[in-house]
Amino acid sequence: MKFLRLVVDHSRATLSIMLLVLIAGAGARLSMPLELNPNVTLPVVMIMVRHDGISPEDGIRLLVRPIEKELKTLDGLVEVQSRASEGAVVITAEFEVGDNIKQAVADVREAVDRAKAEFPQETKEPIVNELSPNPEPAVVITFSGENVSERELFKVAKFYQRELEMLPDVLTADISGHRDEVVDVVIDPERLQQYGLTSDEIIRAVTFNNLLIPAGELDAAQGRFGIKIPALIEDTDDIRELPVRNNGDGVITLENIADVRRKFKDTDGYSLINGKKTIAIDVRKRLTANLIKTVDASRETIAVSRDQFSANIDIDYTFDSSDMTSQMVSELQGNIITAMCLVLILVVATLGVRSGLLVGLGIPFCLLGALIIVNLLGQSFNFMVMFGLLLSLGMLIDGAIVVVEFASTKGAQGMSTRDAYIAAVQRMAVPVIASTGTTLAAFLPLLFWPGVSGEFMSYLPITVFAVLAWSLTYALIFAPTLGIALARRRGKRRKLPEDHASDESAKTLFKPLQDFYLKLLRPVIKHPFKSATLCLALIFCSFALYGKFNAGQEFFTAIESQYGIVEIRAQGNLSVEEQRDITLEVNRVVRSVEGVNQLYAYGNSNNYVVFGTDVSRDQISTILVELFPRDQRRRGSDEVFAEIRERTKNLPGIYVTGQEVETGPPTGKDIQIELSSSNR
Repeated sequence: MKFLRLVVDHSRATLSIMLLVLIAGAGARLSMPLELNPNVTLPVVMIMVRHDGISPEDGIRLLVRPIEKELKTLDGLVEVQSRASEGAVVITAEFEVGDNIKQAVADVREAVDRAKAEFPQETKEPIVNELSPNPEPAVVITFSGENVSERELFKVAKFYQRELEMLPDVLTADISGHRDEVVDVVIDPERLQQYGLTSDEIIRAVTFNNLLIPAGELDAAQGRFGIKIPALIEDTDDIRELPVRNNGDGVITLENIADVRRKFKDTDGYSLINGKKTIAIDVRKRLTANLIKTVDASRETIAVSRDQFSANIDIDYTFDSSDMTSQMVSELQGNIITAMCLVLILVVATLGVRSGLLVGLGIPFCLLGALIIVNLLGQSFNFMVMFGLLLSLGMLIDGAIVVVEFASTKGAQGMSTRDAYIAAVQRMAVPVIASTGTTLAAFLPLLFWPGVSGEFMSYLPITVFAVLAWSLTYALIFAPTLGIALARRRGKRRKLPEDHASDESAKTLFKPLQDFYLKLLRPVIKHPFKSATLCLALIFCSFALYGKFNAGQEFFTAIESQYGIVEIRAQGNLSVEEQRDITLEVNRVVRSVEGVNQLYAYGNSNNYVVFGTDVSRDQISTILVELFPRDQRRRGSDEVFAEIRERTKNLPGIYVTGQEVETGPPTGKDIQIELSSSNR
């Protein structure tokens, strides 16, 4: 116990360390990213390759097979799944859990680069990304207006896209529901014949006049100057003024033989907010960013420049996950504070005011100390971490109770404060360590839970381990030091306070309960065989009754959610207008359901990836459903989406699914059926 005596003799340094832990824990809490769910890494890499007009059969032969041949050479590869559609192929490569996903993405990119040598010449650049476990955006910002042109809406969306992507916490800000601008050049055949020109000359003029020409620098007496040759096409006027032919009679420009005008591409997608046409920006945060701060910064960015644009433009926010996250975090933090108060009241009532406060101080110390470790491990502050804090709240004070109560008893017997606490640690160190060790052993298997689910659940045992480790430190080091320091400050250097009345009154308060327990214990001790048989029978009956009348098994219980997703599928070669009409009909039905606040619908006939995941070819649109907050509706989210499924199941010619946003570890569909054949 030389170490303990050293710590006690240098109580100021010890208590300074304790104060430093409290301050560092508060700082760690403020700096930790705030999330609803833990951040887990999916060992899946997705590859998308586009080739306009390629058939699914040719896509398999010319695009998929070269990539699969190169992917098979990678280490740690578990499975490769490929899907070919008209104009594109999507390949997902699954690796072993625990592999470095960044290295896996780099290896896949190298494999795809090697396979590109066998691609057709017109194939576009492949896109390689890791699959995100939380593909939904942090917030969706929509721009709409009855009397606002599409070009003006697109201009506003592009401006805010650049502003949002400059925010340090924003990863991407993707625009949807817009049409790209193009320059339409309509050649007049009569003028072409009049000037004696050919189409090859026009193509050559456009190609050769849209080049980046490095001209270097020029040394002069005044210094060195960079030379810039304006050879890039930047606006419509540059196209109109392109010289097609130049001779002694003059210059023939493109506007002399063609009609040049700006227009939009043909519609291949759409986005709707509550049934109205809109352009939307999907804002996604970085992995280590705070969700609530990211959304607040995005809203502030929109508000700062709002006066620069027309007041007829309606800017709305939907699918704002920060509201639900903030509400849930506030509720859980409130539960933790309430539990702390209840535990403190119970401890004070049981041990007395002085001992109870000494034990109760260990609660904030251990919780804040645990947040230091969680933050150092790079984890976010999410509901699994808060659940771990709440779960360990009642266990963390057990060791401190034993040590403080033993020292209090020794002090009442006449031992000095210093000797009483040292004797308490000497006598109770092994039982306290053993008690904490058995608790940690119960959570240890959760650390070795394999797969993505294991990574998701690992936040719980790590938090419990951190809290109990600090509780052991507090019980054996800081609590004795603090108890001795408090006694010295009160001028009681040799003994604990003589007025042990608070402790005795606490024991008197629980005297009837103790008498009842002893009365119940006597017949149990007197008849041990019968008591053991009765206990075994109760245990057996409990398991038997639960096995017969339980409500079934569920991997991760569903919780109340303010957001959900409705997917619409339809067979047939539907035009974009037909898809939009179907989406509007479903939108009208869903909008009429009680509890639904906003609907954001998105569809793209050429889009094979929605929110970072590949989608079925027959999926024509996705609707993000935002419900009113729980205190503003009388039904839970499960009942609301059950009604949505019931009302849309009889719509002719389409299949509609509606469900809440998935909580817990990503597990995919409940049932997956795979069909394979070597002869297709």
